Amino acid sequence: MTCIQLTDNHIMTWIEPKYSKSAVRKAGDILRNPSASKEELVEALTIVNNWRASHAFPLNSLQGLLRFHARKIDSDALISQRLKRLPSVRSKLERFPKMRLNQMQDIGGCRAIMPDVNKVDMVKNYLLESKTKNILIKESNYIENPKDSGYRGIHLIYRYGSENNDIYSNHFIEIQIRTRLQHAWATTVEIAGTFLKTPLKSSEGPDEWLRFFYLASILFSGAEAYIPAGYDEVKIKEVKKEVTKLVETLSIFDKLKAFSVWANFIGDSNSEADYFLLLLDINKEKVLIASFQKEELNFATAYYADLEKEHKDNANVDIVLVAAESIKNLRKAYPNYFADSQSFLQTLNAILNYPGI
Repeated sequence: MTCIQLTDNHIMTWIEPKYSKSAVRKAGDILRNPSASKEELVEALTIVNNWRASHAFPLNSLQGLLRFHARKIDSDALISQRLKRLPSVRSKLERFPKMRLNQMQDIGGCRAIMPDVNKVDMVKNYLLESKTKNILIKESNYIENPKDSGYRGIHLIYRYGSENNDIYSNHFIEIQIRTRLQHAWATTVEIAGTFLKTPLKSSEGPDEWLRFFYLASILFSGAEAYIPAGYDEVKIKEVKKEVTKLVETLSIFDKLKAFSVWANFIGDSNSEADYFLLLLDINKEKVLIASFQKEELNFATAYYADLEKEHKDNANVDIVLVAAESIKNLRKAYPNYFADSQSFLQTLNAILNYPGI
């Protein structure tokens, strides 16, 4: 791990949307068009990057609201935020041909990690009952109704609302609320997908890996006393038996621990900053971290775009700009960028009483 602290003085300015909805929509269409010319892509990327960066202000506002309610319930609640990576934006546009970039609801996203399901529900209820000018567009309860992949958590989509900053009124922000176990499961899916070079989180990839994570989610639900409908004690035993077999067949513990080869590079550092730019290089087995203060956000987003452009043809490099209070919290919030699946493995081991860890 390499940590870079930038000390240049940059005046903080929130980036404003410079282009019309139709221009943003067209840029998104070009981004997913495999036959687009180089010139079209260059122009489209300029628009896309501005549109993405302009989510920073409403994202910061919604993250503040989430932080207030989550910390009111649990002072140790882990709060983070991120702007969606350009490859993820492109991938989502390709997966959903009818989606328009200006309507994408998770370009800006923030998350609260809570100790248990009860506190997740408390945060959700506080948010829904709060007096805010932000407009709730959609609520998805993937705890009561998990996704087909096994993903669990609460998602709330808001349209930003303010009397003073109506230029952001077309911006959507996604709030996620998860338990620690749900977070461990979700990030381990991303870790495995990164190293297997397949988007497991989008339910794409080897059937046996998708099956393993789906069944592991059922077991994790049981560990939180929230067993999905249709599963009794007999079926849970059958799930354990199948998961144990997949653990052996796929060498789950060995592979996930091997993926964590450089996770300890982060050490016990507790460097503080407002934003972190992460670059995960799979081939070189390292994580590069650049830290920024609030007043450097404009510079950080520009640097983010430059790095994405530099590594756009390298599938082994993953880049994201996130907010966290310290490097320690950064690792907890984004363990997938440090290939850290320890919590997942410890929980799975406790459930299966597996001797290999």
